[in-house]
Amino acid sequence: MERIISEIKNTADKVAKKSGELVELSKAKLNIANIKTDISSSYKILGEMIYIAQRDETEVNPEKLEEIISKIDALYERLAEFNEIANGLMNKKLCPECNKTTDSDALFCSVCGYHFSDTE
Repeated sequence: MERIISEIKNTADKVAKKSGELVELSKAKLNIANIKTDISSSYKILGEMIYIAQRDETEVNPEKLEEIISKIDALYERLAEFNEIANGLMNKKLCPECNKTTDSDALFCSVCGYHFSDTE
């Protein structure tokens, strides 16, 4: 009877751990989607700014331009962080050569053939 109770407890612990990982993965994927939306919006603003300047034959405000570019750069950094979190939760790693994901225990990238070193 104790063995059965122990097995049930172990199974419940595994289920709880897995559900926690799924919650964290869902949060990371939601953040990824939101960041991608913010990046698209920022590109749209940047494009409109350049279009208007070209159309009106005026100069683009360099401070505003730098502000938008800095925002996009920061968003890409955050996107990389959440992609790394999501990849870790899915047992995946990112190829530094082609930026595609592959299994975390792979020796070579399945897309470009990059050889992962022992430190990756």
